[in-house]
Amino acid sequence: MIKDFQKLLKEKHIDYYIVPTDDDHQSEMVGDYYQVRAYLSGFDGSAGTLLVTPENAYLWTDGRYFIQAAKQLEDSITLMKMRQKGVPTILEFLSEHVEDGDVIGFDGQTMTYQFVNQLEDVLDVDYEIKCIDLVKDFWKDRPERSHEKAYIYDKQYHGMSAGEKIEIIQEYMKENDCQSHIITTLDDIAWTFNLRGNDIPCSPTALAFALITLDKSFLYLQQGTYDLDLVKAYQQENIFMKDYLDIYQDAADLKGRVLLSTNNVNYELVNQIQCEIVDGTNPSQAFKSIKNDVEIKNTKNAHIKDGVAVTKFMYWLKNNFEKINMDEISVSDKLLSFRSQQDLFIEPSFTTICAYQENAALMHYHATKENHSDIHDGLLLIDSGGQYLDGTTDITRTFVLGKVTDKQKYHFTKVLQGFLALQNAHFLYGAIGLSLDILARYPIWADNIDYQCGTGHGVGHFLNVHEGPHGIRPVIRSTENTPLEAGMVVTDEPGVYLEGEYGIRHENELLVVEGVENEYGQFMHFETLTYVPIDLDGIDIDLLSNQERKWLNEYHKEVYNKISPYLTNAEKDWLKEYTKEI
Repeated sequence: MIKDFQKLLKEKHIDYYIVPTDDDHQSEMVGDYYQVRAYLSGFDGSAGTLLVTPENAYLWTDGRYFIQAAKQLEDSITLMKMRQKGVPTILEFLSEHVEDGDVIGFDGQTMTYQFVNQLEDVLDVDYEIKCIDLVKDFWKDRPERSHEKAYIYDKQYHGMSAGEKIEIIQEYMKENDCQSHIITTLDDIAWTFNLRGNDIPCSPTALAFALITLDKSFLYLQQGTYDLDLVKAYQQENIFMKDYLDIYQDAADLKGRVLLSTNNVNYELVNQIQCEIVDGTNPSQAFKSIKNDVEIKNTKNAHIKDGVAVTKFMYWLKNNFEKINMDEISVSDKLLSFRSQQDLFIEPSFTTICAYQENAALMHYHATKENHSDIHDGLLLIDSGGQYLDGTTDITRTFVLGKVTDKQKYHFTKVLQGFLALQNAHFLYGAIGLSLDILARYPIWADNIDYQCGTGHGVGHFLNVHEGPHGIRPVIRSTENTPLEAGMVVTDEPGVYLEGEYGIRHENELLVVEGVENEYGQFMHFETLTYVPIDLDGIDIDLLSNQERKWLNEYHKEVYNKISPYLTNAEKDWLKEYTKEI
């Protein structure tokens, strides 16, 4: 595949062609139409950038995907392991190789404006940029761009009208002397306009652009994805519908100062703008990260239902192991069947990771019909979640099946220690994720082990399972210097991943809440949202301190109290055993 594409580069006289993992909106997960990098390289992980020259090809991805990419990439593509010693970034690579007269190509509608700006900063040679979608004709059976029906998300689940949210944004625009605001990120559009759809896998969003001015707003949707009722409903809130691609012309006609995030806007769109650009984070990022009382009440309800589903699944798994044949696909399907029985369930919140033994060492492993494992004695890691109309869930449990080694129990327990330490954190207001990350990471750092990913991420409300601007990780991303505010939801998910052996992860969602305020300031802590047992069969009790045992026992008591009313008598008896005090 890549060899044929390199022939095309020669024909078009392009020296470097960049293929990001993006759509027109820089979404984290993209639809089939936008799976260009996967189509050309063979690597189907959710993050990575492909660089193709007429003679060579390179794929940059992060530590979550090193093992997977090494297995999937075509032999002629060099894997560039991001943030590893001696491995240049793609910008550093290009700065070292691009020469005078070279042509750099990319699809301008899927490339971020910020990346092109950074490219201009690092290249001090005379080069040419060519915005061209070379894959349009090269990919003969390319799927269509998704155009599912869009709809308005019912206020009973979130508590604020689109008009109310837009007024908050317009006040922010006035404070920053901006006459217009362009939004291209789908989760921001979905939250602001209470718009939902089915154009992105596992994320209930619709492909759309938005423009907010000081007196009206415009929503840009594909023809056929909305009806007259939607048009009329939005008109009542001074929101007007326009065609999806009209945003490019409307952007060219703007006057005054326009607020947008160059990190999230595609290069082609920014190129149309003739007026002054105010580069800043979309204000909706901060607004939607703090859940209101209606959202909190609903998401707690969603997590109870999800806890019931996963607990019922755990009972089934433990009681049917070695009695029936199990593999990663059948077990994943069984978990989905339990979720599907819950009220208001729509779909998974991401592709389920159901990984047995060494497969779980690949952090974002996905079993396929062509490539999956049968399940026998050992560790089974399942990272999964659900999109419910009343909330979004994300949970990981590592299940012990049959015999496991002392080494596996040791790492299972060390991960649990970090998990409990973060879940029970007590901290002063003003702390960011970086302040707390070491709590989860220290128990395994003490053994000179690390997990090459963050410890926690924000979670949307019937929206993206990964949401900013906050997060918990050992280094700060550009947007993650945001203090943890009451109402934010964040995950707690440390792990151990040993290549060729096994992977272990425990994960709960947590709600940031206020504690005591005194002369030292406002203290904060977490309220747990996720209620499913930690598998006691994996714990080396002797490694736990008295405080850690107390924390686990308190958590398991809450699991039983919240989940048992929805179980059968047999399931209740089993749950009492799996939440017993240790």
